Amino acid sequence: MKITYLDHSGFAVECGDTLLVFDEYNPKPAQGKSGLAGGVVTEADVRAHAHSALLLSHSHSDHYCKEVLALPFESTVLSPDFPKRLSGTRLAEGESAALPGLAVRAFGSTDMGVSYLADLPGARIFHAGDYNLWHWEDESTEEEIREATEWFERILATLAPFAGTIDLAFFPLDPRMGKNTARGAERFLEVMRPKVFIPMHCQGDAALPEDFARKHPDCVRAMTRRGQVLGI
Repeated sequence: MKITYLDHSGFAVECGDTLLVFDEYNPKPAQGKSGLAGGVVTEADVRAHAHSALLLSHSHSDHYCKEVLALPFESTVLSPDFPKRLSGTRLAEGESAALPGLAVRAFGSTDMGVSYLADLPGARIFHAGDYNLWHWEDESTEEEIREATEWFERILATLAPFAGTIDLAFFPLDPRMGKNTARGAERFLEVMRPKVFIPMHCQGDAALPEDFARKHPDCVRAMTRRGQVLGI
């Protein structure tokens, strides 16, 4: 399996003859580069695979762009909050779809949209979208913190039957939460035990995922440069 970091929460995953693209939002390649090397999926990348799917977790502007929607993916999976004029398979929390080359289940999110569990031959991949323990301790009331924690744990309970079976997980590690930045990620690791965990949504803070990888060297891998490739 080959993983290419696109930007923010965007990744391209090549597994066998299948290409999966999650939450690509930046259509401008890194300076002096093109295609996947520049952190952008092209039509040629899509057509180079027997099966291809675009999975967009929600319609926030930092999780999709019109350019990626224009590419000739065999399948496109969207959360229900996307405009109805956009074509694709819409999956709400608890729904699933069998697509060419893969099966996709939608789980909940603690923000807009959904998270995805994608099954390919020989690989199971989870992309959290904006599912996280958004725990704003310095700003939120005790009641808001309690509700956020309960919401996070409710979704985690629906994922728990898949604990220990996920080969690759993408999960937010957002520095805007200060001392609570890693709370959701730590809890997800504790319960789900993915073989490989890649932090995302790091707001351009390269040190954050690298520090987290040093803390969890057994499974966490830091991807911080657009076009960076990881093979697992």
